Amino acid sequence: MTAFVGCAEIVRKQAETLAMFRSAAASHEWSRIHDAHYDWWMFPIDQPSRFGDAYTVSPADVAELTATPGFLPDYLDGARILLQSWGWDLDARRFIDVVDADQVWQDWPIRLEKCGRSLWLFEQRDAYRSVRDYALALMADGVSMSYHDRDCGDFFREHY
Repeated sequence: MTAFVGCAEIVRKQAETLAMFRSAAASHEWSRIHDAHYDWWMFPIDQPSRFGDAYTVSPADVAELTATPGFLPDYLDGARILLQSWGWDLDARRFIDVVDADQVWQDWPIRLEKCGRSLWLFEQRDAYRSVRDYALALMADGVSMSYHDRDCGDFFREHY
């Protein structure tokens, strides 16, 4: 199993990826976000991933990251831009009225779940509730939250 990369590496990778998110959003190149790999360090959770424990955070790691200057605002900006890339306004908690052609849901329920799970873990309840609202709206429209052999919607049904 891969060992935890450390909080400093998560912050470094988050900053690198957030720069790309911001650039993509500014130029309306949403596919750059859709095609990227980022969820492990942008939205760290307390469960192993395909990278083993490399990006698995403990309560102490959450506390350290939360106390790191700039981490939370950047973390929330990453969530805001991710949801924007899917046509959702994180702050207004609703669908964006006018979107670009590829600024829509991309059928990545695992990414949505990881983002929500991470927001919950980092106690960012307002942002979490918005992500949950988005997930529930998608499910109400018949969108499947199935990813491989699991239902990623379960997390949103169980955490409110």
